[in-house]
Amino acid sequence: MNHHIYHVLSDWFPQRDTGNWLLATIINTEGSSYRKAGAMMLFSEFGSQLGVVSGGCLESDLLHQSRRCWETGKSRIVTYDMQEEGDVAWRLGIGCGGEVTLLLQPVSALNNWLGLRDVLDALSRQQTVYFSQPVTPGIPSGSAATSDPGDKALFTATLTPPPTLGILGGGVDALPLCDMASRLGWRVIVNDSRARYARPADFTTATVTDEQPAGDISGTDWYHQMNAVIVMHHQVRMDGEALAAMVSVPPQSLQYIALLGPSHRAERVLEEAGIDESLLPLPLHAPAGIAIGGELPESIALSMLAQAHAVVNGKSARSLKGKPCQAE
Repeated sequence: MNHHIYHVLSDWFPQRDTGNWLLATIINTEGSSYRKAGAMMLFSEFGSQLGVVSGGCLESDLLHQSRRCWETGKSRIVTYDMQEEGDVAWRLGIGCGGEVTLLLQPVSALNNWLGLRDVLDALSRQQTVYFSQPVTPGIPSGSAATSDPGDKALFTATLTPPPTLGILGGGVDALPLCDMASRLGWRVIVNDSRARYARPADFTTATVTDEQPAGDISGTDWYHQMNAVIVMHHQVRMDGEALAAMVSVPPQSLQYIALLGPSHRAERVLEEAGIDESLLPLPLHAPAGIAIGGELPESIALSMLAQAHAVVNGKSARSLKGKPCQAE
């Protein structure tokens, strides 16, 4: 499954009244940890686990801790210190060597499911939401808001909707790109006006498939949702029309633009479309992707998606050797 909080809540919501559920939220970390403050997952009394708060090393003990919450109906705070010899995490030889503190809260209709339905509704509308929980154990509670309440008695996580990738061109090499992005939790839009391209039966993991002419995409519902777009029609005129549309009406959420193909082809696309590259809303990544030695569609898709993922998350895509895992 996808572990983005939107997908976690989407999987949980239809079964929210099936037995007891518990929300585990990381509220503080010290040193190295697999996930940072704000990470969440849901446990059920029947063993279901949705999302991750570690690399699988804490979840079994958290399920044991959950049972105490269900017995009392109260929230608890637990800390795992991977550096302390007496701690359960250290004794099991697990974790990243840091300290992780989690808030555990029972989730039920009695506490309005901690406001998680409101969180899901906001993320479904592609809106950022601020989810607040108490930083002390006791009565379970949670609330969603459109702005940070700024209350120090609350732990507030800023939750953003999953990023959206626009793939403009629905040929065979767009298939692995769509599948990989979907697996990462991205929403994927695939658009191509040509017959036998971008067919829903082929792009089963896409969020939306459409067949708008390349020059008319700015009039669609999905156009302004795109955080990243990769233009890959393999047709100079269509590629140019798509780029021209973004010059005319820049997508509101766009953070990354890429064009498949070598540099000299990019120059031809821009020239034939009558576009000055400086007029694009963002720098154009052409050729698309980072240098990983890719030749086949799958490795090229990995190269492009890795670059898009880094740009959207404000990272450099350089090696992490000798740096913290979350390094810039």
